[in-house]
Order: sequence, then C-alpha cells, then structure tokens
Amino acid sequence: MNTANDTPSTGHQNPATRFARPGDVVVDQHLTTEDKHALLKEWEEDIRSRLVASEEGMTGATPKVGLADVLAAIAALPMETDSRPETPSKA
Repeated sequence: MNTANDTPSTGHQNPATRFARPGDVVVDQHLTTEDKHALLKEWEEDIRSRLVASEEGMTGATPKVGLADVLAAIAALPMETDSRPETPSKA
C-alpha cells in the first residue's frame, strides 16, 4: 500500500485510508495537481455513494469527512489543465 510519501497510484484507492482530511491532500508536496484532483474526486464519489445508500436505508460506516470539506479542498486546487500539447489550428 502506498503511503502519502510514496509515489501515488490513485486508481481505486480510498483516499480516506491515506489522508485524515481533504486538506492534507491539497498540501501534500509529493502529489501532482492531477493526482490531488483524482484523489479528491474519488473521495467525493465515495461520500456521495454512502449518502445515497444511507438515504435508501442501507447501513454502513458514516463518512468521517463531510462532502463540503472535500468540495472545499477541490476548490482550493488550481484548475486541471489539459496536459496535451496544443496543435496549431488552421486559421
């Protein structure tokens, strides 16, 4: 398992197992901005799915972090940019 100090592999990991708070993702200097966005989006999706399950009467662990905290962390990051090189357009 990767720790916050390892090179991240963001695919299908629960960020809540690696970070105590969404703000910890934002300030982690070992992560790229793209990795931070991916982790926080995954955290957001996890919380949203738990909220839906709860509304449908399913029981399970209550998220320790609120959706508003994750959304605030996402908003604190620079916007994702397209890393593909620009191709000249025909004018």
